[in-house]
Amino acid sequence: MTEKERLLKVLRGESVDRAPVICPGGMMTMACREVMIQTGCRWPAVHRDAQKMAELSIAMRIETGLENLGIPFCMTAEAEAFGGEVEDGDEITSPHMVQYPLKSVKQWKDLKELNPHKDGRLPTILECTAILSRLFSDTPIIGNLVGPLSLATSLVEATVLFKALKQEPEDVHGLLRFLTDNSIRYGEALIGHGVDVMVISDPSATGEILGPGLFKEFVLPYLNRIANRMHELGKPVIVHICGSVSPVYELLKELVSECVSVDSMVNIREAKNVISGKKLMGNVSTILLQNGPIDRIQNASRNLLNCGIDILAPACGLSAKTPVGHIKAMTAVVKGNT
Repeated sequence: MTEKERLLKVLRGESVDRAPVICPGGMMTMACREVMIQTGCRWPAVHRDAQKMAELSIAMRIETGLENLGIPFCMTAEAEAFGGEVEDGDEITSPHMVQYPLKSVKQWKDLKELNPHKDGRLPTILECTAILSRLFSDTPIIGNLVGPLSLATSLVEATVLFKALKQEPEDVHGLLRFLTDNSIRYGEALIGHGVDVMVISDPSATGEILGPGLFKEFVLPYLNRIANRMHELGKPVIVHICGSVSPVYELLKELVSECVSVDSMVNIREAKNVISGKKLMGNVSTILLQNGPIDRIQNASRNLLNCGIDILAPACGLSAKTPVGHIKAMTAVVKGNT
C-alpha cells in the first residue's frame, strides 16, 4: 500500500494496514533547521523560492519518515497576498504578520479579490506544488488553506475582530464570506496544480474562546462551504482546530470534512466517542517532539495508536528546533520499527 493510498483510504473510511503518519505543512509546519542545514534550503529564502521549498519538503519526508509532502511553512501567505505586511523571519522563526491591512472589519470591502497566479507568494506555492506533483505519484501532496476566521485575524487585529463578532456581526459575516470565496479560489488553484488532500487550519476558531454559539455562527458555515467545494473537486478535507474542542464537540459532528485534527490537550479516546463518524488526526505534543526524550515520544505515539487515532501527526506546527531523531521516533512507532 503506497503512502497516498493509505491516507486516502483512511479518509474514505476504508480498511488499511496501519495508520498513516503525516505533518501537513502550512500552519502545521513541516520543517526543521537540521534538514535546512543539511540541504542548504534554509529559511527564510525558501519561503519565496519554489524549487528550494520543494527540496526542503522532500528532504523532510526522507529524513524523518513522514508520509507526505506539505507546503508552505507558515500560515501568512494568503494574508500577505491580501496586502498584509509580513516579516520573513529567520532559520527558526517562520514568517509572521507585522502590519494588518485593515483597522476595522468595516474596511473589508477595500480588499481586492485574490489572484492565486499573481498575488504575493501564492504563485510560488502553486509552482512548488506542481514540482512535487510531477516528481511524486505515490506520496500525498497536501495543500493548506487558512480557515476564514483565522485569516481574518491576520488582516485585522484579533481583539478588534473578536469584539466585532458581537458588536458588528454583519460586517464580520461580510468579511468571512469574502475570505471564504477567495479561499475557495486559491484551493481550486492548488488542486489544479496537483494537491491530493486539503487541510484547512483554523487555530483562532478554538472552542475555548468562541464557545458553541459563536462557533456555529462564524466558523462552521464557512469551513463547510470550503470543504464542500473541495469535495466537488474530488479531494478530501482535514480541518485543524487548536485548543480544547470539548465546548464544540457536538458542532464538530456537523463539519463536512472527513477528518478533524486536534491539539495535544484533547483526549483522543473521549473525542472518538463523542465525534462519531469523523476520523481523528493528531496529537503528539510539539513541545514533547522538540524537547524529548525519545522514549516519551514513543510512548505518547503508542498510546495514541492504542486509543484508535486514525492519522498520527504532530498536534500543531513543528518547531524548527525539533531534532530529526525526535520526529523519527514518532514515525518509527507507527511503522513498527521500534
